[in-house]
Parts: sequence; C-alpha cells; structure tokens
Amino acid sequence: MASINWDCLHCKKNNTVPITEGKRLSCVFCGSLFGELTPGFPFDNCAICLGKQFYVQKDFNRALGCAIVLVGIALVPASYGLSLPLVALIDWLLYRRVSTMTICYRCGAEYRDLDSPKRFKPYVHAIAMKYDKYR
Repeated sequence: MASINWDCLHCKKNNTVPITEGKRLSCVFCGSLFGELTPGFPFDNCAICLGKQFYVQKDFNRALGCAIVLVGIALVPASYGLSLPLVALIDWLLYRRVSTMTICYRCGAEYRDLDSPKRFKPYVHAIAMKYDKYR
C-alpha cells in the first residue's frame, strides 16, 4: 500500500500514513496540518513541505546491506575470496527485487509504493546542500 513517511516539522516525531487522494495530512502526535493529497499528487509538490525537488533510492535497510557486505568480507580468508562474488550476486538480486521510493530533498518525506516519474534521478549532494537549512 502506498504511504508517506515523514518527521513532523513541529514535534519532530516520525509519522507514517497511507496515501488516500483528497485526504489532508496531519501529524498523528501533535495534530499539525500539512498539505492535501490532490489529483495532481504526487510529485508536483511535496505534500508535507511543498518542496519541488525529489530523488529516488532503493527502499532497503542500509544496516542490513552493510551487514551482508561485512559478512562477505569476514569470510574472505576462509573462502579464498569466493565470498565476494557471492555477496555481489546477492546484492544484484536484492537490487533487482527491491522497489524504489521517492524522497523530498527539502523535508525528507519518503513516498513508498508509488510510480516515480522518470525525471527523478538518484541523490545529488549538490542539490541536497541547498536544502540543509530546512532540516
């Protein structure tokens, strides 16, 4: 199910709500109101902060990814280096299976299980730098 995950701009607590068109978003904890999910949504503007720039990334737990790589590295001496191609294969298979999510540069809101427009590219540090003052 499509959902939005964001940190409230007022109370800083994490919210996750399903996406329902025409619904007004509000913080579950403090009740602060955010944008409305309009028919043009998503990705004309961020529903949380009205930002206009987004990037895409795989929706995968980074800690788990690092753990897989570390296990592969730890097994190098015992496997004479054969664990590294195995870890690369596992990484490639996971990359193919895991869906992408779209993230707002300005507030970090994560849009899951939505079709992202092709115009969105992976994270660009230079773009993110100009939004640091908002986070």
